[in-house]
Amino acid sequence: MKTYRIEHKILTIAHCAVMDKKEKPASFEIEGIEFSHWDFNFRDGWKEADAWLATAELEALNFIDAINAFKTKLTKLIPRISLICQSYIEFTREPFIVHDVSRDLAFFEYSEDVKSGGLMFMEKEREALIELLKHNEIPEHFYYYWNDAVNASGYSAKLLLMFFAIEALVKKDGQKNWVLINNILGEELVKELFGTKEQSNSGLRHRLVHGEYFGLQDNGKNYLELIHKKIIVYFNAKIFSKPLLQEDVVSLQRHPFGNKHGGRCIVKRKDGVSLFPLKDLLDDFNEHGFGTPERYEHVFDNSIAQGY
Repeated sequence: MKTYRIEHKILTIAHCAVMDKKEKPASFEIEGIEFSHWDFNFRDGWKEADAWLATAELEALNFIDAINAFKTKLTKLIPRISLICQSYIEFTREPFIVHDVSRDLAFFEYSEDVKSGGLMFMEKEREALIELLKHNEIPEHFYYYWNDAVNASGYSAKLLLMFFAIEALVKKDGQKNWVLINNILGEELVKELFGTKEQSNSGLRHRLVHGEYFGLQDNGKNYLELIHKKIIVYFNAKIFSKPLLQEDVVSLQRHPFGNKHGGRCIVKRKDGVSLFPLKDLLDDFNEHGFGTPERYEHVFDNSIAQGY
């Protein structure tokens, strides 16, 4: 077994303000993980107010087992902290470091925020808007739910809102038009999303509504993308006089928040010191770029990663 030190950034607008550690204020330890505010001192207060640092040392056979065990703990703790702090908190796409303390190398997963790329609203899009204003048979609630889904962040939240949008679209006299649902989504997808008439509780919608959590990682299918494309195809084929919406958009439901890019690498300090503080790594990579850090260097050797 090897001993690994892991540091993971957590994005949150909550201020860590537990002050019972004189040697390290604005921090606390629970379940073997130390949580501390990203940048705090008594003179300046919470200098960087949107992040925490989660740190732990644990034993594992390799760095993959180490980070998986660490993230399993965070997956248990962060939702509970979310309830308690009553504000945004998320860690799954934030950077982290995994360091075998016996070596002068570390595994670094880097990410940084980037601006989202927009899509063009041109003549076809204007024509589509004009036609939609004439289609009074499409319920207003469909548009409200669809807008909420596009603006939401979080896979399960988006899916639920898209389900509500679909049901608003196909309801007539308070009843779902299952023929129309099948025409829009296709029988196979309808079965996966809504189950069958005899067993509706097997469908994804039923599971989400009744408290069974479902994430993008659960079966490898991106239902958000599948549903979105089916709706666009339906509008092009059945609502508009001709195809007016792009059906091959990359990165569907683009959002101004939460866009990232980054990479993974084995790093080594140029000064030979065997310490890898995450904050220092991020400062270096953010300032000088992922490919050209100043205080660290990339180690291009796949065998090191395989045995790390």
